[in-house]
Amino acid sequence: FYKRFQIRMGSNILARSKCTYQKPPESYSCEVPYFSVSDFNPNVKQFDEIIDVRTEDEFAEDRVFNAINLPVLDNQQRIEVGTLYKKEKSIARKLGAALINKNTSEHIVNHFMSKELTYKPLIYCWRGGHRSRSLAIILKEIGFQPAILSGGYKEYRKMVRSTVQEDTNPNRIKEETDDQSRTKFDDCKIILVSGSTGSGKSLLLETLEKRGEQILHLELLAKHKGSVLGNYPNEPQPSQKWFETEIYQKIEFEFDPKKVIWVENESIKVGNCAVPMRVWKKMVESPRIHINVSMEDRIKFILKDYDYITTEESKPGLIETLTRLERHAGKKKPAEWCEMVRNSEYEELVGDLIVEYYDKTYRKPRGTAMETYDVPQGLILDQEKLLTSSMVNEIISVGDNYINSQAEQISEQN
Repeated sequence: FYKRFQIRMGSNILARSKCTYQKPPESYSCEVPYFSVSDFNPNVKQFDEIIDVRTEDEFAEDRVFNAINLPVLDNQQRIEVGTLYKKEKSIARKLGAALINKNTSEHIVNHFMSKELTYKPLIYCWRGGHRSRSLAIILKEIGFQPAILSGGYKEYRKMVRSTVQEDTNPNRIKEETDDQSRTKFDDCKIILVSGSTGSGKSLLLETLEKRGEQILHLELLAKHKGSVLGNYPNEPQPSQKWFETEIYQKIEFEFDPKKVIWVENESIKVGNCAVPMRVWKKMVESPRIHINVSMEDRIKFILKDYDYITTEESKPGLIETLTRLERHAGKKKPAEWCEMVRNSEYEELVGDLIVEYYDKTYRKPRGTAMETYDVPQGLILDQEKLLTSSMVNEIISVGDNYINSQAEQISEQN
């Protein structure tokens, strides 16, 4: 494309000619307003769509929540223009403009043609610069009502990190840090749910959510069940940045600080995703409830929850995963587990993994549980019964009582 571009630049088609200046009408304006990240919650809801004009790869790693991707330069084009810019800045700008206009014309035909003129999109690129302005100005000329995210994705990412991570600036005065970096999440109250592997902790969270409770389902957001066999089938884990963005969205737009948030008692890593430090520290400081489930039900629950690993197609991958446990369990046990897989002895495999690996290697929960529940036989295997069970009713009451007690303590302190 660059060679063709050079040829056209040298042809008579683009030869310079005298231009006359025509004063635009007094009513004419192509100014595009900027939208600050400081106004994000709740004012971002005024926009009909959030458009990320960065490349596909940039978008895949992380983006503004609910954004769609309409790249004005694709992955390869951005590399080409960036490489050329280091050698020939003016030619790179012209090539970039040509490519952006070409791609934008396709977006207009394929995406914007059906929009009403009242359509109001929020547009951003890496820093709210050339790429976002290029699309925004054209949409403004059409008659739409676009706005540009000031500072672009970079500023949004900064806001996300300040919400879910802690201020790590060693030079900042503590009092200043406490005041300026305090977030909505600092006022939220968490209760952890602990229990041995196979106890159905995630199922309990999902049941509480169906009952109207707030949950932060870290395993669902991280696309990982937190165990050695926890990878979701045919679904990769998100990037660390997108994991944090999803948590930010929950904190800022979904959670009510006046209600308890139920969180599974996780380690700081959920697969390859690290729980953000502000969230992790609150988890460490929070109380917990504990559930005890019989060995028989734990085995049945794991076989049901991980049914995708008991197929013939998944045997090679499962054997490979179990072989990697040699550094934790020695060579003898993993060899026995692999043989069980070859013989399709999955019930025996799960039972032995629980006794010889999970219960031995997984750390005990911190502190004493505020309440402990002995789950009735078969309850975690029946989602409908669990939903209306007296145990879930009691757990919800524990959460309500905890919130009330915390509110009373704050009232007494004031």
